[in-house]
Amino acid sequence: MAKRFFRVEKADRPDLAAIGSISQLDVKGYAFPKIFPLMPVTGKSGTMTVAPAGLTASKGTKARANGTALSGTAISMVDVKWSVSRYEGRGKLFEDDGAAYASAEAADNAGAELSQRLAWNKVEDDAFATVFNATRYAAATTLTNHSVVKILQQKAKSLRMYGKPTLVMTTNAWLDFCEIPEIRYRLEKLAGAANDTGFIMTDIEKVRAAVSTFMGFNDIVLFDSEIVGTSYDDCVAVIGLRPEANGNAVSTAKSKATYGWTPVYIPEDAPADKPFDMRAWYDDDDKCNVYDAEAFLGVVEAFSAGVAMCKFDSAYTEYPSTVVNVGR
Repeated sequence: MAKRFFRVEKADRPDLAAIGSISQLDVKGYAFPKIFPLMPVTGKSGTMTVAPAGLTASKGTKARANGTALSGTAISMVDVKWSVSRYEGRGKLFEDDGAAYASAEAADNAGAELSQRLAWNKVEDDAFATVFNATRYAAATTLTNHSVVKILQQKAKSLRMYGKPTLVMTTNAWLDFCEIPEIRYRLEKLAGAANDTGFIMTDIEKVRAAVSTFMGFNDIVLFDSEIVGTSYDDCVAVIGLRPEANGNAVSTAKSKATYGWTPVYIPEDAPADKPFDMRAWYDDDDKCNVYDAEAFLGVVEAFSAGVAMCKFDSAYTEYPSTVVNVGR
């Protein structure tokens, strides 16, 4: 005998909001909080005064004569406007599918998970579009043959006033990046030195750690190509990021130039880590449970100069060049 379908009553469902809590974003593999740290706010728009880019290349004065004025360089804070937009997702659970769940709780959790993921995926897509766009791609530096690491390190150095250098790309681009002979050669050397050749194909986290280490980068952040699309699978961004801004975005941005952040509107009486307003109801016409998720967020790029875009060359040859010892 088929199980009974659990029809939800029309009601707000704060109990389901925890499924989309902020603390779960990293577990679910989203890239945007690492690039645009989450910043809880109690309003829906405003202006934030933040620290400017530092590490000036200007020079001070030597051997100033007594009585002459000492010139000074002003620190000019930067005003950044921000706002949030409504992000929504709707999950539907039809009777024939819903009856397969063991309990009403399991069915509700599935509906809430889907609706919230739909909303989070749209935020992820907007964050990706903020970093990767046609203007940056048109001006991108080509990672020329046998100079890939050198060029990326040069870009990293130029962005050090915005934080620690981070490589950002899609999951498809990452696979191609690891196949660039110059990168693969270094990975094989590292794997051989550690007597761990198997990790190259089996342990993505180890490979990411190895690449970021030998290139002098703090981290490698990947956007899922299935979410953000394949339009920029042939390029990589170098971004100066502040890891300390995660969980501390306001104070970090006010003390050091920070590339960007994600304001998340949290109503005054709501938990700080649960941005979603959840509702559930039964649709008599479609004969399904409906789960609606709604949150107000915004992706803010405070310093567009904090990104350097690079694109892959048309072809790469093996690295280093093979030298054959023909003997005497």
